[in-house]
Amino acid sequence: MNEKVMIQVHENIKKYRKLNNMTQEKLAAALEMDPQYYAQLERGERNFSLEKIVKICSVLHVNVEDIVDITPVENSGNESPARKLERLLPLMDTLSEKQMLVLEKFIKEILPYLK
Repeated sequence: MNEKVMIQVHENIKKYRKLNNMTQEKLAAALEMDPQYYAQLERGERNFSLEKIVKICSVLHVNVEDIVDITPVENSGNESPARKLERLLPLMDTLSEKQMLVLEKFIKEILPYLK
């Protein structure tokens, strides 16, 4: 993989780790990996193997496409609304009840004014 792709993979893993409210140490433990080694992986000092990516996806409850998808959101103007929603749905499972209520309120009360 080229460097740009790997940088995005590292950033996506960090993003989903945080969305799952996991520290590097907790994720490393779930992966049965040394925390310092995992931190080096996440910082991009080492590269993830495909095997590690698949295991991380399993622990974080995301698809490999979520981690390896390198299409920036700002460049997704041609993407259909259905595809955009499909891309966001896995994130919904990571929200707490309170976060879901805030999101629902935003969609109902604020979003209509942003058009």
